[in-house]
Amino acid sequence: LVLLMMDMFDTIGTLVGVAGQAGLMKDGKLPKAERALAADATGTIVGATLGSSTVTCYIESITGVAVGARTGLAAITAGVLMAAAIFFQPIIQVIGKGVEIDPDVFKYPLVAPAMIFVGAMMLKPLRKVNFDDATEYLPVFLTLIVMPMTYSISHGIAAGFISYAVGKLFTGRAKQCPLMVYIVAVLFSARYVLWMFIEP
Repeated sequence: LVLLMMDMFDTIGTLVGVAGQAGLMKDGKLPKAERALAADATGTIVGATLGSSTVTCYIESITGVAVGARTGLAAITAGVLMAAAIFFQPIIQVIGKGVEIDPDVFKYPLVAPAMIFVGAMMLKPLRKVNFDDATEYLPVFLTLIVMPMTYSISHGIAAGFISYAVGKLFTGRAKQCPLMVYIVAVLFSARYVLWMFIEP
């Protein structure tokens, strides 16, 4: 259940972020989302079977979308270039590997600029947040701040779900929050409670 929740919400968060940047969202929903989720799940299973790192959608794709990538041709091009890069691995390792600044502490100067750009682009949807209602903007703030602090999209989404459900419940507006949000908030809360007892 924990692995399912983490992978599912990492993927959903990424899909919504990238689709929002691409202008593919319709009335707050992603058309044919089940196909995207099925492709991601298949990639995860095949990647794990072959012993590679997780084959999944990544939020970094938003940089390509921002400059016009929409059809999948950019992904195919990137895949072909990555396959060709195998032959240049020694050179790429010298240029692209992390710089060790302390024992077991690495900085990645080639990756950092792209990630800053991704983060800046993800601020665009904040225009739609209702900043007159604390039960709306506080969960957004917690989602935004928890992601970089924990290095996890799913932890940020969990903070948003839990705080949104709690906010609506304790302000007497429980009906404004969908039942599914309460269910997911309870599952996330149970996960973190169990985590406190299981982790040393």
